[in-house]
Amino acid sequence: MTGTDDSLSAARLTELVKRTLTVMFGRRPVSGTYNLDAPAVWQAIWASMIFTVIVMIYPAITSGLMVLFTRLTVQLLAVVVTVLIFIRILNNSGLSNRIFAYLVPFLWVGNVHRLFGGAVENVIIITEDLTYSILLFGLFFWTVYWLWRIGRDQLGRDGWYATGLIFLSIVIDTGLQVFLMSRVQIPVG
Repeated sequence: MTGTDDSLSAARLTELVKRTLTVMFGRRPVSGTYNLDAPAVWQAIWASMIFTVIVMIYPAITSGLMVLFTRLTVQLLAVVVTVLIFIRILNNSGLSNRIFAYLVPFLWVGNVHRLFGGAVENVIIITEDLTYSILLFGLFFWTVYWLWRIGRDQLGRDGWYATGLIFLSIVIDTGLQVFLMSRVQIPVG
């Protein structure tokens, strides 16, 4: 990728979402799509926080600001804990030279999932039409496929290794969400 714009401007985040979508549509390879360094990891982490705020505005209006603050806390903890655990696993597996090549696209595919999944959830909340939930299932499987493919291709390991990392990230995210949401007496879901 040319340039090293690690900003969080709307134009930059839009560009990175577009790039991720072109990767997820199979129109662009992961290699050369992202900056692969520590600032790019932090950019993806902070972008996830911005996207969480965007998709939580309506639920926060209807349920209170505590929902927004709790979701932001869960999001930040889940992403940072996942990144730290993945770094440890990759270092122990002899893949320290592939850490950023894996983490940056992994986080951006997660960000696209968060943005579009949150948009669908808001449509469901506003319309009260659960038939839109089918879109969430499709988005989930599409995201898991790309997380798996990034793990397999970027790390050069088999699909089971990639599957284990995806499973671990889901367990971390879900576990923190259930724990924190139960502590502040907000229903999970």
